[in-house]
Amino acid sequence: MDGLATLTIKKTKPLTILQRIAKKDKTAVKDCVDTYGNFIWALARKFTRSPEEAEAATQEIFTDIWRYTERADRPQSSEDMLVAMIARRRLIKNLQ
Repeated sequence: MDGLATLTIKKTKPLTILQRIAKKDKTAVKDCVDTYGNFIWALARKFTRSPEEAEAATQEIFTDIWRYTERADRPQSSEDMLVAMIARRRLIKNLQ
C-alpha cells in the first residue's frame, strides 16, 4: 500500500438521561424515575399537605420533565440542576 489511511475516532460523552428520553430511549424513563424519584418525592412531600397531593405533584413533575425533553435535546445546565429547577417550579405553581 502506498499510504496509510488514518481513522479518526471521535470520543463522545454518553447521553444524559434527559437526552435519552428526548431520543425515545425506552429504558430512559425508568432510569429517570430510579435516579430522581426519591429526590422529587421528598420535595413533593415537603411542599404538599398530604401523601395524595405529593403523589399528584410527583406525577406532574415527571410529566413536566418529559415535556421539557421534547423541546430541548441538550440541557443547558447540569441534569441534576435542571430536574431540581423543574420540580421547584411545579411545586411553587401548585402552592399558588
